[in-house]
Amino acid sequence: MKKIITLSLMICLAFLQSKAQTQPDVTSASFQKELKSMRPKLGIKAGYNFAKVIGSTPDFSPKSNNGFMVAGFFAPQSKGLGYRTELIFSRQGFSFDETGKMQDVTQDYIYMPHLTTFTIAKRVQLQAGGQVGYLLNAKKSSSKQSEEEKVTEYMNRFDYGFAGGIEIYPFKGLLIGGRYNVSLGNIYKASSSSSTTPSPIPNPLPFNPEEVKGKNAVVQFFVGYRF
Repeated sequence: MKKIITLSLMICLAFLQSKAQTQPDVTSASFQKELKSMRPKLGIKAGYNFAKVIGSTPDFSPKSNNGFMVAGFFAPQSKGLGYRTELIFSRQGFSFDETGKMQDVTQDYIYMPHLTTFTIAKRVQLQAGGQVGYLLNAKKSSSKQSEEEKVTEYMNRFDYGFAGGIEIYPFKGLLIGGRYNVSLGNIYKASSSSSTTPSPIPNPLPFNPEEVKGKNAVVQFFVGYRF
């Protein structure tokens, strides 16, 4: 019986010793480097929007109204295929000519893109996916008028669409990139009328949303930093 107990203890000690030898040295430089490479990337970025609205009629042809964007993002570490989610404030809109006066419609959105990424040689990343947005504010203004007119109530609060772009990482945490965003739904509210014949709704915009299916289209160029 004593021999069996002694043999069992020897086997247990041998197992524990071999297990200890296979455990990584948490103080080693290679282990610390591997641990650092597994940390998710957080970052910030800011840039310029080249924005307009897709959608026109013979009486309405929107022009661009540029703005800016600021964002924060989260991206788990990955080699090759990966994932990115962001929170973006985006100022965009369109311009139009009203009786010889250029009018600007400015729209402030909060967007949340969810993107699939593909990283090439740690220096270039391709991104594509969908995004949802919420309209915070919309206003109409003119360079010749000091007053601004709210037009938020004539637009759909929620926006959704597609986003795709590229980022380049020249050194350390610096990033440079560009992206194209386009809406898939109508950004304007349809006229609510009991009549069978649609009629233009009384609003400050120079078109009837029943006839114009407007979609946001924005090209963004930005710089940022990954921590």
